[in-house]
Amino acid sequence: MLNSIKLSAIVHATEDEDKVLEAIEFFIPENVDEEKIDLDVVETQGYFGNPIKIINVNVEGKEAKKIFKHIIDLIKSDDKNINKLKKDLHLRVEDNKFYVRFDKQKAYLGECRVVDGDDIIRAVFNFKIFTPKNKEEKVKEIVANELGF
Repeated sequence: MLNSIKLSAIVHATEDEDKVLEAIEFFIPENVDEEKIDLDVVETQGYFGNPIKIINVNVEGKEAKKIFKHIIDLIKSDDKNINKLKKDLHLRVEDNKFYVRFDKQKAYLGECRVVDGDDIIRAVFNFKIFTPKNKEEKVKEIVANELGF
């Protein structure tokens, strides 16, 4: 059972924050209650002292489930995404969490592309697993079932 979702992205000094927010919004369906979305923007410095912002979007409960379903549908819209996740699902699950990175530029353009790079929107799906053992296997099973493999 899905408990929460966190979407996050870094806004570099050369990027438009509104466009990065639009890219994140691509992963949030219209039927999600905006009041249930926790948006946080943190201003900090990058590795070389350059100013960056980190956008964090946290959603729990029913609204998180809506987003999860939407993101699963987006992932399934491209066989490349399915093949990539099928191949390396074991690398994307830790404890009760499933991690996926999406191409930030593609998301802004309305496309869903699972990637391993840096210019990304990071999604962390936190599942409520009640068994003390084999949490990772249970999460893999849930994700694989949702993705149809």
